Amino acid sequence: MKSKFLKLVLPAFAILMAVGLAFATEDQVVVQDAHYYIPGQGWETIQVDDACYQGGSNPCKFNGMQLYAERDLGSTPLSRP
Repeated sequence: MKSKFLKLVLPAFAILMAVGLAFATEDQVVVQDAHYYIPGQGWETIQVDDACYQGGSNPCKFNGMQLYAERDLGSTPLSRP
């Protein structure tokens, strides 16, 4: 009797735990600093999400200005996939 009960309850409990824990997870957005240059005013810094990185094909821009990882126009520009 005890064996039949465990064979029925343990898989059901495991499935309920898996479904419950699936809803308990959250995605964390990684925020990084990005820099853009305003002619005549200098460099400004903003925070962007992890979608902007070095090596994508679409440029990351803020108010029409190209974003860079460092405060240097010669550095690699940030882009999106």
